[in-house]
Amino acid sequence: MPQLDRIIVFSQIFWLFIIFTLFYTILTHFFLPKFIKSLKIRKQIIDKNSLEIVSIAENTLKIQNLLKKNVLKDLESVKTLLIQHFSNLVKEKSYANPSLIDEKISFVILNTLIYCDLQLLNSIIVYPKVLKYKN
Repeated sequence: MPQLDRIIVFSQIFWLFIIFTLFYTILTHFFLPKFIKSLKIRKQIIDKNSLEIVSIAENTLKIQNLLKKNVLKDLESVKTLLIQHFSNLVKEKSYANPSLIDEKISFVILNTLIYCDLQLLNSIIVYPKVLKYKN
């Protein structure tokens, strides 16, 4: 049988090893470094993006905490002003008229209904200076 002839088998094995080693060296010396370089670059990009996301999240948390502190401070000052104002109204007997207080409360409710419409407030776009980012 010709396929089992020893002369043919040795030449085929020889050329198989030669072609395999040539192919292996070409792959390891030319293509493998390019693949490794692209994988390293992708990993660096992912690491840099994750660091940037963390820094943006930290900045956002700092700004949110600052805004919360400012809002709480302002609400506290409004509370103290309202307490002082109403205590002055109660102390002064001329302003303690219940009809006058009812009139002022109705005026506040009317202004709230007129000027604090939810659709109107949602249509107003506000850009606080504290949240200014560089784009």
